[in-house]
Amino acid sequence: MQQDYNWDAAVGKERFLLCPSIGGIDSMWFCTWAVWPRARTTTGVWTWRISFGISAGGDVRLPAMTIEIRQPTDDEFGPLCRVDGRAFGFAYTDEEVEKQRPWHDMTRFRIAVDAGRIVSVAGSYAKEVTLPGGSTVPMGGVTWVSTAATHRRQGLARRVIDAVHADLDERGEPLASLYASEGGIYENFGYGVASFVRLTSIDTRQARLRREYELAATGVRYLEDDEVVATITKIWERFRRTRAGEVQVDRAERQFFVDLESKPIDGMSAVLYLAHRDGFAAYRVTMNWNDGHPAHSMRVTQLAAVTPEAHLALWQTLLRVDLVGSITTRQLPIDDPLAYLLDNPRVVRTTELNDGVWLNARDIATCFGTRTYRTEDRLVVEADGKRWQIEGGPDGAACKPVRTKPDLVTSHGWLSALLYGGVQPSSLVAGRRMTARNDDVLCRADLFFPTGLAPHCQTHY
Repeated sequence: MQQDYNWDAAVGKERFLLCPSIGGIDSMWFCTWAVWPRARTTTGVWTWRISFGISAGGDVRLPAMTIEIRQPTDDEFGPLCRVDGRAFGFAYTDEEVEKQRPWHDMTRFRIAVDAGRIVSVAGSYAKEVTLPGGSTVPMGGVTWVSTAATHRRQGLARRVIDAVHADLDERGEPLASLYASEGGIYENFGYGVASFVRLTSIDTRQARLRREYELAATGVRYLEDDEVVATITKIWERFRRTRAGEVQVDRAERQFFVDLESKPIDGMSAVLYLAHRDGFAAYRVTMNWNDGHPAHSMRVTQLAAVTPEAHLALWQTLLRVDLVGSITTRQLPIDDPLAYLLDNPRVVRTTELNDGVWLNARDIATCFGTRTYRTEDRLVVEADGKRWQIEGGPDGAACKPVRTKPDLVTSHGWLSALLYGGVQPSSLVAGRRMTARNDDVLCRADLFFPTGLAPHCQTHY
């Protein structure tokens, strides 16, 4: 340590602060830094958090936080798109910015601004989601969450997400949900995994329906451009109420996505639409002529079947599209019966199983009091110190805060994960995310919360 350093040490209850000051010319400017212990390793070595600042005249101060959290203006949508594209690895064209603008309500977004530049962003879409039993609640689909690489580890993501959550609360939307770009982030923000995404691959050369299930006439036809939106909007509204986790898509939003999907992308064709009176399917094709041995690949982007008959008819048609050697999709729920309809069930291969929708029940009483349950029961769940009594069955339920001894203890996020009925409490107990009062309570909870159909969401937001 050099002799011209001036060291001061202050010991507090929760930190040990070292402030070395380096004298400048005529001692008019001083460079200071503050050091806080963050964690102690198993070897006894401390790791440190360091803040750096410059002060005049020897007056030692840490720099003030100048980053502002606020709602963006309408004129800031263009810069917002640039920030979003930079964070997720793509770039919007001017045309795409213009088309995206009507579907983004700036009053639902929050940004962090440093010296006039957007450095962190989060927002939400107004959605309506189906819960077990077919009832629906308003939901904020949290989206566009990112922080610039230059401003990481400053708590900005938490500040903008907290601001978005506060906005949802003020709007009276009892549920927040999101898709996570990375799996290790959102448990820290009060979210839990409520559904799963299954990546499926089918070798169409080996996929044959069992003879007894084949339909002589499927009732399936291709939709022409001018009938796509009206047809699938009506079918979707019927379908989305059959499975927890599916969201409302109105006609205007559907028109936007149909227009977006009408163009080829990444070597794939424009989206083609098949319709049955009780369902529809959408897919793209990538050509591969394979030197005279065609092996095109099909990606099914959406499949909505209100009835088992529609499900069978649509898959029979998809499996018979000429020149296609393989089908891939993210839209097969984990309990989809397609494999049982084939001679060889192994042809339907699950290549990945990932977390799907994450939930944060902002209003636990409303969320858990709106859905139905498979058995008649009453359970008390403690989440982050708050206790909730959930009493219900197949005909309805009620949820209210209580002081009663809890049957299950967990965090807010993992209680939220139980809302769609796709996660068993025993799995959370085994994974150390929940504890149960006894084995009998855990067995009851495993019967109470799950749904008949696994939750799923085909609409990305």
